[in-house]
Amino acid sequence: MREEHRESFPIVRHPAPGTRTPILVSVPHYGTRPLPHITRDDYREPWFETFAYGFADTFVGDLYADLHEHGATVLTTPFSRIFVDVNRRRDDFEHHDGEVRSRRGVVRTHTMRDAPIFTRPLAPADLEERLQTLYDPYYATLEHLLTELRGAYGYALLLDGHTGSPRRMKDHQVIIGTRRDATCAPQLAATAAAIFRRHGFEVHDNVSGYTGGNIVATYGQPETRGVHAMQLEINASLLTTTSHEEFIAQVSRGEIPAKAEESIVRIRQCIREVLAALPSVLASVCEGSG
Repeated sequence: MREEHRESFPIVRHPAPGTRTPILVSVPHYGTRPLPHITRDDYREPWFETFAYGFADTFVGDLYADLHEHGATVLTTPFSRIFVDVNRRRDDFEHHDGEVRSRRGVVRTHTMRDAPIFTRPLAPADLEERLQTLYDPYYATLEHLLTELRGAYGYALLLDGHTGSPRRMKDHQVIIGTRRDATCAPQLAATAAAIFRRHGFEVHDNVSGYTGGNIVATYGQPETRGVHAMQLEINASLLTTTSHEEFIAQVSRGEIPAKAEESIVRIRQCIREVLAALPSVLASVCEGSG
C-alpha cells in the first residue's frame, strides 16, 4: 500500500510565488476514492459501495479546492473517510474479539445500525498499516506546513474546511468551531462570521458536535505556538437545489445532488473574502500579544 500512495498522498496545493499568506486550509473529508485494493466484492451489500462517496463532504471541492489561488496553502486527501478519517483521533475505534469495530471513528467498519459494511472484518494489524500509510502522513504534512508558515510569519492560521450533513446541522447554515475560543482568537472567528452575515447567511459558533474536530483540537495552540485554528462548517443543503429529504436520500444512494450554482458562488465569495481579511487580523492579534 505504501508504494502506491507515495506520490499521490496527501494532496498539497501551494499558492503562486509572492501570493502566499499565513493560512493553511485543511479539507479532511474531500476524498471520494476507495483504497486501491478494495473492490465491489469486498462490500457486504452491493450498494454499500456508494458509502465511499456518501461519506465525503458534499461539494466540498467547489468551496475549498482552489483556495491556493487566493494565497492559502491547501491540504487534502483523495481517499474517502470511510477508510481513514483524518479528522478523528488515531485511537478512535474499538477492539472486539480480535477485530476492529467502528461506526463513526477513524474508520467505518459498521453502519450506525451496527451492520457490517465489509465482507471481511478489519484486523488490528491491517488498520495499523492503513493508519501509518494514510493517517500519519496527513498529520506529518500538517505539522510541516504549519511549521513552515510559522517560520515565515511568526504565526499561522489553520482553517479546517467542511460541508455538513443537513440531517445533523439541521437549520444551522454556517457554524464556526474554535473549541469555545480555546484554539483561536475570538477576533478571527468574529471576522469570518461578520463576512458571512454580511452576505445574508446565519452564523453560529461552537454548536454542540461542531466545536472543532481532532485537527483543530490538535493544532490550535494560539498561546504557546502562535497557531490559531478554526473549523468552518457549511450546511450542504445550501449547495443543492433538492430538499433536505431528497438530498439525504440521494447521498445515501451514492447519487450526486444537483448543484445550486448561485448559492455556491455566494459562499465561495464569502470564503475568499474571509481569506483576504484574516491575515491582517491575525497579524494584529499575534503581534499585539507579542
